Amino acid sequence: MTSTTVLFLCPDNSLLGPLAEAYLNHRAGSLIRAFSAGTIPAERLNCYVSDLLSSDGLDAKSLAPKPVDIFWFPHAVIPDRVIYLAEMKPVSPPVTWKSTTSSHWWSIAREPLSTDRFETCARYYRQIRKSIDDLFEPPGKPLQLSNS
Repeated sequence: MTSTTVLFLCPDNSLLGPLAEAYLNHRAGSLIRAFSAGTIPAERLNCYVSDLLSSDGLDAKSLAPKPVDIFWFPHAVIPDRVIYLAEMKPVSPPVTWKSTTSSHWWSIAREPLSTDRFETCARYYRQIRKSIDDLFEPPGKPLQLSNS
């Protein structure tokens, strides 16, 4: 069985994308494989990524900002879903992507991103975690089973 693949996109892939990638991979196990990229990637991760992830027992060792065009190479992973984490223009998908690849906008942050304060970055991470948790446990009334 192949996993569903999700590509998180954000402008610089230094904070939002890596946080979402790490948390979804942790939360989903082998059901979903998450990746992240940026349209103009930063040189390094945001200084708060490691602290934020460690609060959930996760680490940032395998994370690094990367450009979205690495997903355009012929043998690259083709995402089933693309999730935009910031208000930004959509990327033009390459012809190699499936016609069924869908795009979703979570808009965790507005442009320009404010990432210099820990409190702001922690708020972004809480929003990302809630959005991902809602994928697995949608909000609302629990399903009631009848005894008929």
